[in-house]
Amino acid sequence: MKLFVSFIIFFGTLCGVFGQNISGTILDDDTGEPIENVVIVNTLGNEWSLSDDSGNFLIVLNSNVFELEFKILGKESKVVSSDQIVDSDKLIVRLKDYNLRLEEVTVTAIPKRAKIGSAIVLDAYAVNQVQSYSLSDVLSQLPGQRIGSPSLNSANTLSLRTAFPNATNAFGVAYELDGTRLSNDENMQTYISGANFTEFENVNTGIDLRTIPAENIEKVEVISGIPDAEYGNLTSGLIKIDRKAGITPFRVNANINQGNTSVSVGKGVHLNDRWGDLSLSVDFLNANSDPRNSLTNYNRLTASAIWSTYSKSKSIKNTLSLTLHNNLDDTNYDKDNDDGGRDAQFRKDRGVKISNRFNWKPAANWIDNFNINVGFSYAYQHSYRQSFINDGGKVVPVNLETGLSNGEYTPVAYLMIQETYGQPINFNSKISLDKSLGNDNLVLHNIAAGLNFSFSDNRGRGRAYNPENAHTQVTLRAGGSSLSTGEGIRPLDYGRYVKPRIGVGAYVQDNMTWRWENGRALYSNIGFRYDIQNGFSSYGPRINMGVELLNNFSIRGGLGFASKAPSLAQIFPGDKYFDVLIRDFRTSRYSFNLVQTYKKEIEKQNISPSKSWKYELGANFNPDFGNFALTAYYNHTFDGVASYELREKVAIPEIEFIFNDPAPPSYNIVGQSPFILDYSLSANNLDYIDKGVELYFNSDKIKAINTSFSLMGSYVYSKSTNETELIEPSDDPLEEEYLYGVYARKPVKLDKLNLRATITHHIPELGLLISLSAEQFTFSTSYASVEAIYPVAYINPDLERIAIPVSERSDNRYSSLWRNPNTSKDIRTPTYHNFHARVTKEFLNGVSMSMYVTNFLDYRPIVVINGSEKRTNSPISFGANIQYQF
Repeated sequence: MKLFVSFIIFFGTLCGVFGQNISGTILDDDTGEPIENVVIVNTLGNEWSLSDDSGNFLIVLNSNVFELEFKILGKESKVVSSDQIVDSDKLIVRLKDYNLRLEEVTVTAIPKRAKIGSAIVLDAYAVNQVQSYSLSDVLSQLPGQRIGSPSLNSANTLSLRTAFPNATNAFGVAYELDGTRLSNDENMQTYISGANFTEFENVNTGIDLRTIPAENIEKVEVISGIPDAEYGNLTSGLIKIDRKAGITPFRVNANINQGNTSVSVGKGVHLNDRWGDLSLSVDFLNANSDPRNSLTNYNRLTASAIWSTYSKSKSIKNTLSLTLHNNLDDTNYDKDNDDGGRDAQFRKDRGVKISNRFNWKPAANWIDNFNINVGFSYAYQHSYRQSFINDGGKVVPVNLETGLSNGEYTPVAYLMIQETYGQPINFNSKISLDKSLGNDNLVLHNIAAGLNFSFSDNRGRGRAYNPENAHTQVTLRAGGSSLSTGEGIRPLDYGRYVKPRIGVGAYVQDNMTWRWENGRALYSNIGFRYDIQNGFSSYGPRINMGVELLNNFSIRGGLGFASKAPSLAQIFPGDKYFDVLIRDFRTSRYSFNLVQTYKKEIEKQNISPSKSWKYELGANFNPDFGNFALTAYYNHTFDGVASYELREKVAIPEIEFIFNDPAPPSYNIVGQSPFILDYSLSANNLDYIDKGVELYFNSDKIKAINTSFSLMGSYVYSKSTNETELIEPSDDPLEEEYLYGVYARKPVKLDKLNLRATITHHIPELGLLISLSAEQFTFSTSYASVEAIYPVAYINPDLERIAIPVSERSDNRYSSLWRNPNTSKDIRTPTYHNFHARVTKEFLNGVSMSMYVTNFLDYRPIVVINGSEKRTNSPISFGANIQYQF
């Protein structure tokens, strides 16, 4: 950091800084009253300012070429460029109320107004273009996604720019709420070998988007391409969510859609000049879209407070945020089950998030801004599932170490219980500073550097285990082959077993503008980032560039490297247990069993971060009637984390029993036999390639008919490869030499093309908006993968991998390892459509009403896929929203 500061001082002295001061007044367009605390930002630099209580402002700029954006909650943002200003000392800016009385509003996702990159923005009206209970509904409007009725009875995650939604992609999507990073890396709510055991779990994947209410969202920015170097711990993209913070009327908002209802209230007040502004909101959601399944009820309560303060000189602004959440779930019983309604499950999740953003504009020549972001989150999680078992009397192993022991017995009829307790903790911080350096008006540098730190831990009780309520996986049946077992289950205390994961990162970047004499310019964002994640170092560039070829036409491109740390559940999988039932004797006088237990201690796993290289090339065309944007991309994600199988040879005792009726038998160990343990761990073995094209067109409003049009299209081809070999046991139970066959895996390939057109009819005089959207699912293809019939190697009783020469793989001695011929073919889904409608009316008394209809034509065509018929689209769905502001 010292080197960076010295460089800025030296370079600033060498180049000099040329700019000007812009001052003026900001007024309400309707009343003419001054507006305080309007944020003024130079979008071509890093300068910012705030208006005072008289609406006056002063912003010191480092270049004579600039674009000033004036923004405050509840008003339409306004952009004023340098060529529009006649008098730099008497600029008058009038801001209009942001409502349907404006001449134009945007109701779809649109490319961000920027010279480089391919970010997408959804503002307040676009956020509510579909009926949105959570962030998941909002993001269904992105390219390649699908609009549908709210789905709130299972975890919602998001994959970006792929035809193959998967946990690796979703886990690589980073989320920032009000500038502070959210994290799911600490989630360890598993019970059986890393599997989810309720519908609400989302371990080793992305944030559950249901937990972020949509009602309080002001704007969402989605960066699917190359983010700035300041953003780390991601591979797929970045989603930035800004909540409503500022002075607002008291508002009450209610939604209903089938079995889903929500109610929220909010208010933003100005406390006083010293204590600033305070925004409060409370949101409650009850979701039960399928009354036939009472196990998946979902209730969410979220409360937030955002406190913004400003120094008297307006050179410091600080925002403190507090968010409390509780899903309020109690035990949900399956009352229709013939066990008397004793099947049940729940997932309790309550916690707190605290974050603080500090921005300082010091009066120094060598620095423009100094920023500190700090965030802390803690949650208590309790996942539970029970089932009534009526065929009990099974043996339950209880030994916690390797050796022989007697197991316990379950009752004949009992409640089988799985239970996990978690307490995920995350702390993250980021420190950054920046400086603008100019050379007249030809070249402008905005140089920034920063450091970030993250701490992840889970202090929960972990996996619970009670022999009286044992899960069937850990019970052992008498009879059959005694030499067959899966992984057993024992208690696992996360607080003792899990060690904190520390992450450290640093970055430097230069946003440069090189302007030519004809007024056009070259824009670049060149950065470099270094991270230490789980003890592994990674580093690489982040580059975005754009050049204006014509006044209304520009091209852009970029490349970047990024990495994502593995989750705590992947790093700390827990010890492995294997239980073999040697014998189980039951008579009228006694019950006796003998279980051989093997314990495999598993230490912290040295898993490296997942990594990705991204490449983009695009163009923007802005004629008089609208805006076009076209982006082609190529994303390569490698070192993705997935499970792989391991085997270990152990000795199992041979037992001779001595019967002493009526007493239980005694026994002697008379020998040993070989036995193989199978288990799985996580490793960096996944590789993904996603390449495609995205298209946007947004027309200006045709005033004669009060209508605008938009078109969005996405084509993507994806290939997924698991780099570990496939190992399968021999089909012959008597085979003694060729125990396992080893096969080469084939990649999974898919592609899809989706289009979406939206027609918006907006009458500002009436505060009326009517929107119709048509989705075309042009095609999707799952390409056949021809699997190998013959093995490339085999594994012998000593667990040695013996390669099989190509010429010998069809030899009959390996016939027990041959696989059935693969008869799969390409599966192609033909074209079909879906249609949605929205009507919104805003009244002058503060009431706003909206009606949403998903698949409003109730169009459910049957398509033929490889000879089989499939009905597409969900049935028609109605929803309504009412909001009152006063």
